Amino acid sequence: MEWKYTWHNTLLAVLPFLGYFLGVVIRRVAIPGRYSLPLGLQILFGIPVSLVVVAAFLPVLHLTKANLAGFLVTVAALVEHGMLVNETATYHLRQLVTNSQ
Repeated sequence: MEWKYTWHNTLLAVLPFLGYFLGVVIRRVAIPGRYSLPLGLQILFGIPVSLVVVAAFLPVLHLTKANLAGFLVTVAALVEHGMLVNETATYHLRQLVTNSQ
């Protein structure tokens, strides 16, 4: 990795995760579900879920890094996944943790 591209590569790696967790915060604050966990637990349980979701989008992000519109649409899809997938996944992870004890 060349020094002059460090910021560019860092943004390409960080922005998808920020978008995902922005979706988590939007869902929790704006439209919480009946079985919503507290925001802190959603973020903690959402870390492994975000790795799975964002990793699936990395090839697309690599292809759209030179196209701003395509990149923003992909990050918007990650925000939507943060809003929809995270709450259900964290609820089921919490159920697995409490049932195994």
